[in-house]
Amino acid sequence: MRNPGGTSRIVSVGPGALATKIAQGGIVAASAAVFTRLGFAATRVEDILDAAGIARRTFYKYFAGKEDVLAALYEVATGELLKVVVSKAASGSGDALNAVRAGLDVYLDYHVENAPLLKVLVEHAIRSDSPLAAGRRRFRRELGRVLDEVVRARTGEEHDPMLYSALVSALEGLSLDLLWSGASPGDVARAKRVMHLLIDRVLFPAAALAASS
Repeated sequence: MRNPGGTSRIVSVGPGALATKIAQGGIVAASAAVFTRLGFAATRVEDILDAAGIARRTFYKYFAGKEDVLAALYEVATGELLKVVVSKAASGSGDALNAVRAGLDVYLDYHVENAPLLKVLVEHAIRSDSPLAAGRRRFRRELGRVLDEVVRARTGEEHDPMLYSALVSALEGLSLDLLWSGASPGDVARAKRVMHLLIDRVLFPAAALAASS
């Protein structure tokens, strides 16, 4: 890890902090299957306790209730998705257009492949009064930042941040349609083509024009 001065430094994690992370991670991991099977409303803390194999006092040592567990699960899911999007975009061909396309394809595939769990998470994340709402806003900002970095690094062009927010909203909207419609592989392919067309026209109009001529 780097300090503000830019030099490397080693950050040690004490045994107590490590044990806490392991315990929290185990509860969050166990909750995924519970929320997927029962849905948020029907899930009780007791169901999570049974799945994680822990006592009630252990649960409340780390979480105030099932809402906190769901929020932690959302952070894990979106964090992993963001890592994959960044990796895919970075490893794409030197073409910025293909790099952005690859990252957005990963986003759509992730939502379809994990549909049962994502339905529960997204249903709550899109509510402004949800404990997941802040995490959703952070995730959207980070995804927009990744798109901006790819475009800047490979084309040198700068765009209004709101443009990336609009693209993320379009991507999120398509993923929601796929989640709740029981999407087929053909539907996913169509969604990818639509997003490709959108980013072609919005972020890379010159390339889109050249391709159509």
